[in-house]
Amino acid sequence: MMASPLVQYSGTRKSNVAKHRRVSERWPFTLGALQLQDAMALLNRMSLQTCRCLGIESIKDLSQAKRFILGAGEQQQRFAIRHEADGLIGSVAFTRVACTRVNGMAELSYWLAEPYRGLGVMSWALNAVLTYLKSQDIKHVLANVYTFNQASQRLLARLGFKPCAEAVGDIVCYQLKQP
Repeated sequence: MMASPLVQYSGTRKSNVAKHRRVSERWPFTLGALQLQDAMALLNRMSLQTCRCLGIESIKDLSQAKRFILGAGEQQQRFAIRHEADGLIGSVAFTRVACTRVNGMAELSYWLAEPYRGLGVMSWALNAVLTYLKSQDIKHVLANVYTFNQASQRLLARLGFKPCAEAVGDIVCYQLKQP
């Protein structure tokens, strides 16, 4: 399998967002391709609450975890967030969006295992993905978040995302326009 294009962005051991002491004890983290070998770790790490926040059915067995990994399709790229000792702890994905009015648009989705939340890990991972997307001439990045997921909304706001539409049902769309 080909190496992730994000590997070049994942070599740093510091986060410009999280200066918390617990973060440095948990580093290093890396971004790489999400692979079928990650299925068991995904099954063990992706909680019911995480599935709810992603708007997907809960992953209850190994075959469902494998379908999640393989179900990305050609338009979506999924990357694993790995911890040196703990292995897979989350993932970030983006899909290029075909829009006749706007060139260079992508939509993000992401999740992180509970023990790693609030430590700056997802800020670091999303910053790496946003840097990569910018290098690919992606100027507009979207992320849809459930209204009950306040932590994700705060994360997107810290990264410069702005709500781009009124909430439809229980989902808020955020957009980042990259220079």
